[in-house]
Amino acid sequence: MKKIAQIQAKNAAAQKLVENYASSSEDEGELDETRILDLLYEHYQPPSERSSANSSNGHSMGRTATFLQNALHSGAATCLICIGSIRRVEAIWSCQSCYCFFHLNCIQRWANDSLMQMKTKVEQQNGEQGYYNFMGEYVPPKRHKQLHWCCPQCRKEYLPGERPKQYECFCGKELDPKPEPFLVPHSCGEICSKLLQPKCGHDCKLLCHPGPCPPCAQLAHSSCLCGKSAPRSMRCIDKHWQCQQICNELLKCGKHLCNQICHRPGQCPPCTNKSKQPCECNREVKTVNCSELKWKCKRVCGAAYSCGLHFCERVCHYGSCGDCPLGLPRTCPCGKSSKVGPCSLAIDTCGDTCQKLLPCGLHTCTQRCHRGSCNLCLVITKKRCRCGQHEKELPCSKEFTCETKCKRMRDCGKHVCNRKCCGDQCPPCEKICGKQLSCNKHKCQSVCHNGPCYPCKLESQVNCRCGKTRKSVPCGRERNARIICLELCRITSKCHHSVKHRCHKGECPPCGQPCNLPNDISGCGHICKARCHAAIRVPISSASAKKYEYKAQPHPRCEQSVNVTCIGGHEVAMWPCWNSKPSSCQRKCARKLKCGNHKCNLVCHAVPNLQDMNEQSGCAKCEEGCAVPRPSGCIHACPRSCHPPPCMPCNVIIKSKCHCGLNQVVYKCNEFFDEKSTIQEIVERQQKFRSCGNRCLKNFACGHRCMTTCHPGKCPNPELCRKKVRIYCKCKRIKLEISCDKNRAGQVSLDCDAYCAAERQRVEAAERQEIEQKLLEEDRKRRIELEKFEQKFGKRKQRERKLIETEPAKPLINWHRLAIYGLALLAVLAAIGIGFYADS
Repeated sequence: MKKIAQIQAKNAAAQKLVENYASSSEDEGELDETRILDLLYEHYQPPSERSSANSSNGHSMGRTATFLQNALHSGAATCLICIGSIRRVEAIWSCQSCYCFFHLNCIQRWANDSLMQMKTKVEQQNGEQGYYNFMGEYVPPKRHKQLHWCCPQCRKEYLPGERPKQYECFCGKELDPKPEPFLVPHSCGEICSKLLQPKCGHDCKLLCHPGPCPPCAQLAHSSCLCGKSAPRSMRCIDKHWQCQQICNELLKCGKHLCNQICHRPGQCPPCTNKSKQPCECNREVKTVNCSELKWKCKRVCGAAYSCGLHFCERVCHYGSCGDCPLGLPRTCPCGKSSKVGPCSLAIDTCGDTCQKLLPCGLHTCTQRCHRGSCNLCLVITKKRCRCGQHEKELPCSKEFTCETKCKRMRDCGKHVCNRKCCGDQCPPCEKICGKQLSCNKHKCQSVCHNGPCYPCKLESQVNCRCGKTRKSVPCGRERNARIICLELCRITSKCHHSVKHRCHKGECPPCGQPCNLPNDISGCGHICKARCHAAIRVPISSASAKKYEYKAQPHPRCEQSVNVTCIGGHEVAMWPCWNSKPSSCQRKCARKLKCGNHKCNLVCHAVPNLQDMNEQSGCAKCEEGCAVPRPSGCIHACPRSCHPPPCMPCNVIIKSKCHCGLNQVVYKCNEFFDEKSTIQEIVERQQKFRSCGNRCLKNFACGHRCMTTCHPGKCPNPELCRKKVRIYCKCKRIKLEISCDKNRAGQVSLDCDAYCAAERQRVEAAERQEIEQKLLEEDRKRRIELEKFEQKFGKRKQRERKLIETEPAKPLINWHRLAIYGLALLAVLAAIGIGFYADS
């Protein structure tokens, strides 16, 4: 094991040496996107669809695929704060609502700046107090909004404690995830396990991924909404399905049935059938829905009270109008004196002061008791304007506003209000911001606001180096934009290989092709399969204009596999050329010991002769027990130590059920599994041991019980059964008991006698007579109908002149029609006869 650990450590060191040849920009190389997506969708798709990552879930996973594309292509995603590309090795933070990526440093600075500006605004508003408006009502100061910061894209509000502090993977399981070439960037590679939305009880089966989790794709066994259909296996997102059957439940109106398609019980919509229903006062009749049986018309009741002087002024209502309201104790207009009298008597004013509270809410009416509303308040009071800077004596009912302009800052924090007598109701700023955006090309066109401006929404066209591919990128990101061009790079390679990478910006990436030159360092003559090292970028330590140069590196250790036999001669393994020395294969020696039954259990060790598989110097001694195979069926071990065959007979007592399963039999193991006789004798002896000697409980195919003793398998000699069986004739009138063998030979019924034949002929004659009567009746009906038709629609007979000569009389019998009826009757009788003989 130590040898294997050393070899693995050496392989890792060699791999690290090859990887160190790559430049510092290797993290921006191409990824195997197809393999990464296959691994990501492995736990989401059904087994039949795992061969293709986007075979059947294109629509449901489209949004997730967009974020995956931005994550896989380094620089494809853009930070909306700094308008810079997001590389695969940079720490990021993603919003929980819109899932947009941001640099971790950028979003931390954004959150801190937003909170600081909001705190400053709150401190400025802390000195503000409430005021009284022109109605005398107290207006409290504005409530301060809770401190928060927003996502730059979707404006989702986050509390101060939710500021991002550390770099996490997309699912939040791992801190500071390391970039791996076989994983999605910024991912931990574990299953997401977030609860799916809408909540169904299942979690996401994708690997840790950006963007929202796709809809649930697991199967659920559920019935339809109404529960009438049988349960089906449906996708979890479609488990609330409709069976397209009509509900037919009785609605609340008690007259009509629900005609809606499958829905939950008790959730039938209101009845939409219409009927004529009277209003509450029964004056009007209107066609309304069954669910709106109670309705009111717009007529005033107008019914006379019991006094006969006044009338009910209520709109359409049920029941009686009640007593006259003017007959109750009444007060004067000011309410200071009360009087009881008939409703026909008017209540006069009391002559006292009114003293009702005026609309100002501060003073009372000074007039005498009067009818109608009080006048406006004319009391002269000192009034303060809305802004609270001036005072003036005015009637209490008038509002006072001054001409002083408000000098407070509006919500943008940049411009003054300048509205006359504004108070604490400054309108929002309506000017254009006009700040220079982060793209340094355009200005902000939003309304003047507080805090940083939104990123520029315009786009620019960027071309690749060869000019054959174009791409639209956000304004200000033209220099850092990455364009994926499918054309090959046109720059000459610095090594001996041909160019095979795509068009790109900046310097060419390091060559990733195998060296394919003879390894002149080890001298083994094998071809070097390591990554190309003919032009490796090396930094220059001297103070020169260039910061690095390209140099050729020596060949690494030869990794060519060669055949090496282990020290025990068990296997031939493939080892690297630089470490091709025989060693132990860590398998068991497996050489046959002198006892002839066992093999050496030591780990592979050195032996003089690799080809000899018998015991040699260094092999272990036999310390095992007996290994001689037991007779077929015997499961008991030999009590002796390892020895050559044969073993002593096994005398263990065995108990088991008999063939019929009713009794328990006992026998010795060596007597039951003795193999000295022929196969047939062994089988007969074992069957005899397993038999209890009682009569078999099984039945023959004829239904009678087996006559032999307890036995295995099918019952023997079913043809010897002689039990009695009862048979009948076809009319079920004659019966006879015969033996079972005659019944199996084919005698299953008896022949009918003369009485049976006479009875059958009598039934047939009755049937023929009934058929003839039906035919005659039908013929009579047809003739009557024909005569009626000719009488109704036949031509009028012309009046014939009297002739002296008499015409011969026409025959009364229609022989043609009679022949047709005779042929039809013969055909029916022939069909009945054929059917009777076919049944017999």
